[in-house]
Amino acid sequence: MEKQNRRALAYLLIGISAAGRALLAMPDNTQIQELSLTVLAVVGYLLVCRRTVAPLVCGALQLVLELVLCGSQSGGIWQWLLPALRAADLWLLLATAVLMLRQAGQPARSMPLAATVPLAVYSVAHFLPSLATVASLAFVVFSVVLLWYAVLMLRAYNAARNGA
Repeated sequence: MEKQNRRALAYLLIGISAAGRALLAMPDNTQIQELSLTVLAVVGYLLVCRRTVAPLVCGALQLVLELVLCGSQSGGIWQWLLPALRAADLWLLLATAVLMLRQAGQPARSMPLAATVPLAVYSVAHFLPSLATVASLAFVVFSVVLLWYAVLMLRAYNAARNGA
């Protein structure tokens, strides 16, 4: 596979993964789906790891967290850490998005800022049962912003594919 096409494929996989994560739009009971989409993104990170290894490291950490989240649904020892693990997983997703936008030469200011606010609200509200509705709304807003990230990665795919 040609170098340009490898990079284009990476951006396409990462964009599809981001769109899939955005379309889940539910904070809970989506662990298996998130895990599958993160594996797809990690394949994309592997394709660009010659340029930068940081997204691959973040993706690997996401996989570990999501595996723990999948296993803890049956009442395992990690059950009491679920809100913190979920928040950490999403912050790693955002960090990876910022790294990939920079690597792809896409604008990396507005989208991360727009994602940080609802993610911060979700991270705090997710710990308080009385704010469950606020946490859910913040997660949905974060998911919508992930669609923005998906569009930016698909633009990077198109630019890499066309050799721009």
